[in-house]
Amino acid sequence: MSEVELTFPMQLNLIRDALMAQTETLRAVAEVFANAIGAGGLVHVYANGHSRVTVEELCVRMGALTGFHPILPVVLTTFTDVIGASGLRVGQAVEKVEGLGAKLLDEVDVAPGEPLIVVSATGQTQAAVDIALEFIRRHPDNPLVVIASKIQASTAPPKHSSGKTLYHVAQEARHGFFLDNGMPMGDVSTTVSGQTGTYKVAPLSSIGALSIVHSLNELTIRTLDQRGIKHHVLANMHLGQTQDNYDAWLSDQRRRYAGAIYNYRLREPRQ
Repeated sequence: MSEVELTFPMQLNLIRDALMAQTETLRAVAEVFANAIGAGGLVHVYANGHSRVTVEELCVRMGALTGFHPILPVVLTTFTDVIGASGLRVGQAVEKVEGLGAKLLDEVDVAPGEPLIVVSATGQTQAAVDIALEFIRRHPDNPLVVIASKIQASTAPPKHSSGKTLYHVAQEARHGFFLDNGMPMGDVSTTVSGQTGTYKVAPLSSIGALSIVHSLNELTIRTLDQRGIKHHVLANMHLGQTQDNYDAWLSDQRRRYAGAIYNYRLREPRQ
């Protein structure tokens, strides 16, 4: 068996270093999350394309806290058919349509103080910029948290007609936070130069985004605990008897999600 070289694991140091350099921002964002979740509310989470995996990891996973509410439209997040009617070309065409942010937020009741997380590998995608702009327009006093590539979002050309990337939107928001996913420009981290050509492989954006949300999970539950607030965290259902934990976790999610569907405090009393 030939011994081919493996170098990708060394690239993971980029993610670790990016996380540790943002410790203070991570702590500040965890305070925002603890404020909303501790008050019985929600942290709304949006992504399009492959960034959906970050939303899934945050909202329903072993070790997940209740209070994270996904905004994941199927047409923008399910590219796994690759080709065909629900294929990559169709999904990527839809994510370039501006005005979707308003339509999505029409479907969600956002309470005062509840933040929105927008996840995007590059920070450039039109749909992600669109919902971030619409959120701060509708809810200027609510926090906006962006998870994206700082180098690409701050230096690459904007695609949205506003002339902004998520980096700019986070900077302009009254309560904006930008968390760098640590990916290099273009995302792929490893170059393989061989006999048949040169290939770039091993993207880091998803690994970076997942590392950020798990860091936020840790900091948020630590913050809630310091405040004396007992909270629901999903246990591993494959080890031991965890049905009580599972049922309580889902019950708390159901109660919180009800507010996102119809928050009676935000609406006029029914006639």
